[in-house]
Amino acid sequence: MLTSRKLFQLVLVAVFLVGLSGGFMQVFAQEKIGLHSINVDPQKPVEKMYFRLVTHGGDDPFWAVVQKGMLDAVKELGCKADIDLCGGDLALQQKRFREAVAMGVDGIALVINDATAWDEPVKEAIKKGVNVIGMNNDDPEGAAGNVRFCYIGQNERRAGRIIAERLFETAKEKGWDLSKAHVAMFVEVPGATYGVVRSQGIMDAMKKYGITSYEIIDAGGLESATVQSREVSYLLAHPETKFAIGLGGICTDRLTASLKEAGYSPGEIIAGGFDTTPGTLTGIKQGYIEATIDQQQYLQGYFAVYVLYLMRRYGFAPNIDTGGYLVDKGTIGVIEKLSPLHIR
Repeated sequence: MLTSRKLFQLVLVAVFLVGLSGGFMQVFAQEKIGLHSINVDPQKPVEKMYFRLVTHGGDDPFWAVVQKGMLDAVKELGCKADIDLCGGDLALQQKRFREAVAMGVDGIALVINDATAWDEPVKEAIKKGVNVIGMNNDDPEGAAGNVRFCYIGQNERRAGRIIAERLFETAKEKGWDLSKAHVAMFVEVPGATYGVVRSQGIMDAMKKYGITSYEIIDAGGLESATVQSREVSYLLAHPETKFAIGLGGICTDRLTASLKEAGYSPGEIIAGGFDTTPGTLTGIKQGYIEATIDQQQYLQGYFAVYVLYLMRRYGFAPNIDTGGYLVDKGTIGVIEKLSPLHIR
């Protein structure tokens, strides 16, 4: 078992390994908005440092794991941090961000869930001396689209392509005619960056396999019952559906129950999506879910705190790729073993 000191040393090594790319991000941001440096204070005691994670997330299993990662890092470092869960309400999320900036916090980890709405707020926050990093969702153009200092999370387009290729390859092995297949993509918050970019990756894979028929369905927000109701309604109304993909964790979590309620047996519709919530893991074991993408949200909460600390203390701004890992029946045991540690 690693001690906190040894774990911190490992984190420092990781930071140095990726520090070069982080340095490029810092220079880019400085050139674009006329900054002199990341806000650094080597003398400030860590116990007086306060960080905020400003997210679009809700009160659900996915964000409970993010929060667990944040709390573990806080305990190890001895600093303070809070997480804002805004339930998909962009206006509320922007309000919480402005509040954190006005408080003069030591750093903010922000879910950049809109391609344009965060451009000016982030720029102004950095000008005021508040370090801002992206987490969980990034601008589709990365540093070229938003001047946040770095990003902690998965490559969303790549992740979308990976899960789609897995589902389509499974169908191909079954002998399905993919030229006639219909893909249903369910998303909790239409227009949010995560869904848009993941769907782009899925469509990249669709071109590769000759699939042209698809629809992106508004699942109605972050409330599980609403999501399931909309999924069931769509599946009943569209029997041509051959693939069901959840673009977010809640939509994927509800797919198993939705397929059952719509009268489908395992494998009749090949389903998959994102994150490793309890419903999704159950679906994999029962055969309703072919595979899912694990973006390691625990690491997003954990490293958000560590990176903000390292920025404030030393000026480091590393990019950290946390995920894009495929989970299926062959790898689910590892996830199930670790999950209790993340959410207890």
